[in-house]
Amino acid sequence: MIAPFSPFSPNAATRGFTSGFGSSTVDCSGAQMRAHRRDQVTVVRVTGDIDAMNLDGFYDYTSRFLGEAPGLILDLSGVEFLCARGISVLITLDNQCRMAGTHWAIVGGLFIRRILHIGDPTDALPTATSEREALNIIAAQRQASRAAS
Repeated sequence: MIAPFSPFSPNAATRGFTSGFGSSTVDCSGAQMRAHRRDQVTVVRVTGDIDAMNLDGFYDYTSRFLGEAPGLILDLSGVEFLCARGISVLITLDNQCRMAGTHWAIVGGLFIRRILHIGDPTDALPTATSEREALNIIAAQRQASRAAS
């Protein structure tokens, strides 16, 4: 059985990432991560493999952007491998986005979409095939939030 991911586990130690945006790419044991702001949305682009060696670093890097902008796009279209616990991390991020009031979407290539179809059979995670589609999903989430208020 795969243990669910917990951001409070001993392995989820802070990695000392600095806040802010820039053109620098962070290398994390096989995954490269970079964030930039696009209007009211933070785009976190990840390439490479997300596995047991860098899962906590991936979580730490991504979660630090929650609440910094009204929207978040997690672009995993360049990810070639996602370990099984990675789905738990994405579900944790989804819950944290909801609590922070951050509207978000995951951009995934064919591999990520297949993995999410298996690990998230109810399609609870907001997924898109492109950044443009992700922006549309975020806009729809904002509109639904306004209508519910």
